[in-house]
Amino acid sequence: MTPYEELLSKAEKLGIKIREHDFGADNECGYYCDNKILINSRITENQKHGVLAEEIGHHFKTLGDITDQTETLNIKQERIARRKGYEFLLQPIDLIYAYRCGCKDLYEISDFFSITIDKLTEIINDFKLQYGLGKKFDKYFIIFEPTLGFYEILNENYIY
Repeated sequence: MTPYEELLSKAEKLGIKIREHDFGADNECGYYCDNKILINSRITENQKHGVLAEEIGHHFKTLGDITDQTETLNIKQERIARRKGYEFLLQPIDLIYAYRCGCKDLYEISDFFSITIDKLTEIINDFKLQYGLGKKFDKYFIIFEPTLGFYEILNENYIY
């Protein structure tokens, strides 16, 4: 089962009905309302994976209609829902796992997690907002800025 299919299964277990629909364009988009998610059928599976995660985030975090993104409160709810959706795709510790599995750049990491490079970049930018330029996770230190980097901590006094 692909990661997208696994996430579809999780969503269905949460009582969410998912349907793919032709939105008339190739845009990465979806829509959540009342335990139902519509996903653009014209996009790739990796794009659908990212869109589905975001819409599940709306299931947990959004109240009401937030389609008017000129409203400050709606923008804030959108950001909160996206962050929740990112949790279904990737956690910082998952980046370490990808690194240990041999992924050397953002393209390999995005392929490893079956998401687009744009979605991975969004997630890493969100990690920067949450954790700053870098953060220690387990015996690794992840650098988020200026570029993604990993350092193994072999001794608490030294980072390699």
